Amino acid sequence: MEASFYPYLGALCWIGMLLMLGTLIRAKVPLFQKLLFPSSLIGGLIGFVLINLDLVGMPTSTGWKDITPNIFSMITFHLFAFGFVGIGLLQTKKPASGKVVMRGALWIALVFGMTFSVQALIGKGVFVLWQDLFGGTFETVNGYLLGAGFTQGPGQTQAYATIWQTSYQTANALSVGLAFAAVGFLVAGIVGVPLAFYGIKRGWCTGGRSGELPQNFLRGLMDRGDNPPCSHSTTHPANIDNLGFHVGLMAAIYGVAYLFGLLFSKYMPAGIAGLGFGLTFCWGMFLAMLLRKFMGKIDILHLIDGETTRRLVGGSVDFMICAVFLGIEMRALQEVLLPFIVAIAAATFITLIICVWFGRRSPEYGFERCLIMFGYATGTAASGLLLLRIADPDYETPVAVEGGLMNVFSCLTFLPVTLSMPFAPLPGYPIVWVFAAVIIATPIAMYLLKFIRKPAF
Repeated sequence: MEASFYPYLGALCWIGMLLMLGTLIRAKVPLFQKLLFPSSLIGGLIGFVLINLDLVGMPTSTGWKDITPNIFSMITFHLFAFGFVGIGLLQTKKPASGKVVMRGALWIALVFGMTFSVQALIGKGVFVLWQDLFGGTFETVNGYLLGAGFTQGPGQTQAYATIWQTSYQTANALSVGLAFAAVGFLVAGIVGVPLAFYGIKRGWCTGGRSGELPQNFLRGLMDRGDNPPCSHSTTHPANIDNLGFHVGLMAAIYGVAYLFGLLFSKYMPAGIAGLGFGLTFCWGMFLAMLLRKFMGKIDILHLIDGETTRRLVGGSVDFMICAVFLGIEMRALQEVLLPFIVAIAAATFITLIICVWFGRRSPEYGFERCLIMFGYATGTAASGLLLLRIADPDYETPVAVEGGLMNVFSCLTFLPVTLSMPFAPLPGYPIVWVFAAVIIATPIAMYLLKFIRKPAF
């Protein structure tokens, strides 16, 4: 029995304890209320400190055993993908035409590709400039991984870096790439959360959330007697519990998504085969959307309760964000610490400008798209959902669905970058021109598609 607890159940217990601690701190400390830091981020930051001090572990019959960051990274991956299954089952509270959702998904996909390209060139440029000015033996090509780490997160970064290290013997590609991804999550919280708070105060939200914020919103806990229902039963408890039905449905879809990823990784070319499991969240969301469509056709869509699904997605995001920070190992920064910091600062500033500029000019839901895009462009879709939840906690806008659906379009718009990244260390490979072409072509395409309009906020 003891072996079944270590390490994964023990890791989940740590996440749960940190979430409770984060909830308590949010409710009691005005600073965190002012910044609107969610409990998952507070608990995750505490966990980040503890795990880097080697204080995260659990007692066993043979003594204390540490729980390593890679365990939490694995949990993060699955929580992230599982949450997107729920998003695929969701229907937005405010009806939005399919045209609006598709437009928003394409908008996010285009900005996503451009930010990746900008960040990659910044990382490479800073590494090259630093080596020219101050010397050093580090591989400057690893600077390109800033784009992968910020926009795609640890999963895709690991895929690229592993190819680089095994095919081209690029030293420390994996450690530098994962370090970029880890710090990207911090940037998403430290910069993105105040941005969301500022937008709420200025009344930029589509839902009109502005002015004085209610105390229960600031504390993060509802007042006694103010307890709105969070779900509606669609099954009879004598047969199957409502929550059990929805979790079972999502788990079944997730299992099929795994099989799809397995087939992709087995039969696709080596350069992109690693994306099979990396895009598990995308396969899961698509399968869920197809199932929801099918259930509608046979008139049983009423069995999916939107509120229950939202709560499951929200819970997955809470656990996931906390786990993300416990998966960060800062020792990976030691070799290229100073150029790493400079590249991070420059990329963060430019990314913020890009997201806000295009968000202000979006055809609709501009601020919500700005937030989810900044999260995408610094962490992963998980970070985007975290920021979106601050401005749109119940996913009343279709932006969460757009954020998942954007992967359909990015399969095409992002294809030049996806195909080029595995070959970046190859001498003479024109990846700089690939990034330059994406950066130039994206604003032109968005203008022609009428995605750039007069500023809305």
